[in-house]
Amino acid sequence: MTVRKFALRDVTAGLIAKQLIWSCRLSFAAAALGFTACTFLAAMTTDPILFQAGLWLLVHVLCLLCGFLVHEWSHVAGMRLFHGVSDVVVSAGVLRFSVIPVGRLYGWQIAIVAIFGPSASCVAGALVALLAPGSFLQYWFLLHAVFLLPFFGDGRSLILGIREWARPVGLRAPGINC
Repeated sequence: MTVRKFALRDVTAGLIAKQLIWSCRLSFAAAALGFTACTFLAAMTTDPILFQAGLWLLVHVLCLLCGFLVHEWSHVAGMRLFHGVSDVVVSAGVLRFSVIPVGRLYGWQIAIVAIFGPSASCVAGALVALLAPGSFLQYWFLLHAVFLLPFFGDGRSLILGIREWARPVGLRAPGINC
């Protein structure tokens, strides 16, 4: 697991994309290998179905990545609305990627920031559904709504925000000396 701390003002979509890609490098290598194998076999056999399968794999992997990029960047955009977050910790592991605020926010602000990530991905999914109906690519975005369930970080943050609605809450990231 990789944990890195950044000043909120320095966090960009590019930084999040870089950290996300780095954390998923083995999965992306496997997808690239699968695409390359399908393309190579398609060229050898002149079978367009193999090329389409490789392209299908590549597009779905990119939509999966874009869904998480929109999700996490939207959390950062939400944090910037409120003047209580000074730093952001990027935590990346094998099936986990998240941005964690460091600072102090009121409970209602925590709830809003928690909702921003999944809802932005769902809006992106709705746009994909409108632009490419029947492609099933929108589900990579729409599935982010499940992160508001209580056993995910966004769901736990939403519950914390509701419980502490009018009170300031100190936010610390685990594993970082803040």
